[in-house]
Amino acid sequence: MDYAEQLNKVKALLKESRYYDGLLNFFVWDQWQGLPAQGQAYRQQMQGYFSGKAAELYLRDEARRLAQYFAAFDPARLESDLERAIVRVYLRHYNQAARIPVEKQVELAELTAQAGQVWRAAFEKSDYNLFRPYLERVFRLRIEMAGLQDANRHPLDVMADGADEGIDTAQVQRLFAQLKAGLRTLLRRIQSAGVEIDNSCLAGPFKKEDLRALAVYLVEATGYDATRGGYGEVIHPFTAMLGPADARITTNYGTFAFAIFAALHEAGHAMYGYRSSPEVAEAGLWGGNHGGFHEAQSRFYENLVGKSRPFWEFFYPELQKRLPAFQAVDLDGFYRAINKVQPSFKRVLADELTYSLHPIIRFEIEKDIIEGKVTFDALPAVWNDKYEEALGIRPPDDRAGVLQDVHWSMGLVGYFQSYALGNLYGGQLRQAMLRAEPDVYAEIGRGNFGPLNRWLTENVHQHGAMYAPAEMIRRAAGEDLKADYFLAYLAEKYRDIYHLG
Repeated sequence: MDYAEQLNKVKALLKESRYYDGLLNFFVWDQWQGLPAQGQAYRQQMQGYFSGKAAELYLRDEARRLAQYFAAFDPARLESDLERAIVRVYLRHYNQAARIPVEKQVELAELTAQAGQVWRAAFEKSDYNLFRPYLERVFRLRIEMAGLQDANRHPLDVMADGADEGIDTAQVQRLFAQLKAGLRTLLRRIQSAGVEIDNSCLAGPFKKEDLRALAVYLVEATGYDATRGGYGEVIHPFTAMLGPADARITTNYGTFAFAIFAALHEAGHAMYGYRSSPEVAEAGLWGGNHGGFHEAQSRFYENLVGKSRPFWEFFYPELQKRLPAFQAVDLDGFYRAINKVQPSFKRVLADELTYSLHPIIRFEIEKDIIEGKVTFDALPAVWNDKYEEALGIRPPDDRAGVLQDVHWSMGLVGYFQSYALGNLYGGQLRQAMLRAEPDVYAEIGRGNFGPLNRWLTENVHQHGAMYAPAEMIRRAAGEDLKADYFLAYLAEKYRDIYHLG
């Protein structure tokens, strides 16, 4: 069998694997969009069954033979970046799946389907003890699976690499040490500046239908294509990637800020997801790099664009027309309101400056749990202590504290670093974009998102998962990932807002 035939077999297997991805993501979408309570048990069985089928793809004799063939193959003989990517992604998936028994993967799928429902009940009741046994089972199983995948590495290294290809805890800790120190220094400067910002205009109340119409208008004007996605409403917003031209977004209409900025955030995920080139999509590499690079795209649209002054210079008159309460607030007051720095309990509602401290806290907690330094009984108190130390506030209950994120119930242990890494990638991409397109924000101020979307598509989105994150940032920005650019962006932005001099 020649090289071309072997490569076509790999492409076919990757495509089949992506079919299962789409199906399993559809189950998640439906779970939060209308799955009736009495249907949960059967759905749990279905998720387990199809997760097992997805895992079995890489346990076939042919999958093993293909892995052996390409593991011994000289990458220099591969004919293009796309072919090298196909082989890289295939071997990555194979090595992850083949080392973990199917029954363990099924067990995780069934456990997380159940844990998600229990988390929802625990969140609503603010009762950590209800969720605690499921949380411990999720952690124990994920640690066990990490050991099966690579017993010679720290479990968090294995999990972090699974979320952010090529990264390890040592690199994360180096970046986070600089990021945490820079954020806390800037936060202290702001708190000592004595500048009070009134953000009461964001409190509403606003009608849900008005917020929904505004969110749809903003994301579509920004570039989101609803013919390649859809809309939903959930407690904890997410994007469901069901196919190369099907990325559905959700938001929550509880507050103005949550409704609008979560919608822009999820639209960023979706646009990255469906903008893969036809060649990349056909090869099964659509959707982009998981983890921090995906978070970079979502937080780019949410913050670097959506909370910029030029964005609202264009959209604010429309906002005042749709929500008349803002007619009493001038643009400067609104801009300062949406960018007010105020430490808060909830990560998804955090201001742009303090946001990264939230995933840093979670990363530190995960590492301590995995290393046996924190017990599940002590977790709520440890969580609250870390919030008090980093942000100067203490959560009043479990709902505002340890239960606020859905991720652990979904098995996403070793993922939280991605949110802060996304800010770093985004800051670096913004700097590269401004070098190439210095007038991009002036165009945004005129309602022209063409230069922004064109640059991101050409330099990032079209490539999907063709390049691993480290190579992608070097190609797009010309150097390895650094914290400097994001910190410099924040310092410049908040110097103006808080008159720091």
